[in-house]
Amino acid sequence: MTAARWDVSLRKSLASGGHRFELDVAFASDATRLVLFGPSGAGKSLTLKAIAGLLRPDSGRIAFAGDALFDSKAGVDVPAGDRHFGYLFQEYALFPHLTVRQNIAFGLDKGLFNPRRRVVSAAVDRWLEALELTSLDDRYPDQLSGGQRQRTALARTLAAEPRALLLDEPFAALDAPLRLKMRDELRELQARLALPMLLITHDEADIEAFADEVVYLDAGLRNDGPPPGHEGESDMKTSARNQLSGTVSAVKPGAVNDEIEIALPGGQRIVAVVTHESATSLGLVVGAAAFALVKASSVVVATDLGSARLSARNQLAGTVSRLQPGTVNTEVVIDIGGGMSVAAIVTRGSAVSLGLAAGASATALFKASSVIVGVPG
Repeated sequence: MTAARWDVSLRKSLASGGHRFELDVAFASDATRLVLFGPSGAGKSLTLKAIAGLLRPDSGRIAFAGDALFDSKAGVDVPAGDRHFGYLFQEYALFPHLTVRQNIAFGLDKGLFNPRRRVVSAAVDRWLEALELTSLDDRYPDQLSGGQRQRTALARTLAAEPRALLLDEPFAALDAPLRLKMRDELRELQARLALPMLLITHDEADIEAFADEVVYLDAGLRNDGPPPGHEGESDMKTSARNQLSGTVSAVKPGAVNDEIEIALPGGQRIVAVVTHESATSLGLVVGAAAFALVKASSVVVATDLGSARLSARNQLAGTVSRLQPGTVNTEVVIDIGGGMSVAAIVTRGSAVSLGLAAGASATALFKASSVIVGVPG
């Protein structure tokens, strides 16, 4: 039996100012993008710090991909630096006296001295370019916008080549418009890298944007049920609603990422971006069976594209087969032929303004970076 990617069971008692907080959390998940969701004070940050090795539980066990990181019974407590996680702090924790380049290089240098101002490093240059920071490499943190500071902190984290990302409320310090932009950027980056991530948040928008599975925490405990407003949902749920099976019809190799085209039975095609390493390990070659996973929340619905030029590479045309109205949103199912359909989530207002009804023509649009590619077992 394969070990779960995330396997956490821990207890921690903390006391301060006459108050006591009991953290008692247990969950196991194979999700690539796992979200810990709950109100402020639920114990999310404490749980994340325990996984990272920054907080020692009183008892329990923490493992990642089968590797024991903490086990109170076995006497295992792997130091934080040897757990090989990338930890992105809520306030980013950039060094104010170091430039962007130096801050990124700091993640590579295990010595006691700060990196030189013009430090030369292929890894630093790679992430400066990947996160569009090259022109800002000589600036200090107080000369950057909120989004630029977040990208700098993320570049520093990624430069160390972590095996997974731990993100502590990564958008809490940003204003609303910038949160939307940075969610899109992080989602696309994670999809390109295929890097497992565990994100904690109290913002439901982060669930919609990232969650393959959700663990609900409240008052230091894993909640057996969803919070108010989420009744009817499982406390561990998948949001990768669409699985579209087909055959690899084209592979375009790149230096880091490969572009994979999957032909569907109905004659339409899906384009996805995966790392070269993942394409090789999955055996994604022309003629191979493969499937694409796409979250319903990643799908945009259009009824009249006209001559519009869109960044979304995937445009699957079909017919609305079903609508399921909810309190705020409506689930729209589009039949795309070949016995396949695509589900999308739109607001009730959008469903009305688009004239969505059973039998209406519609197109499901989603970006190549929002597609997860798998192969049959």
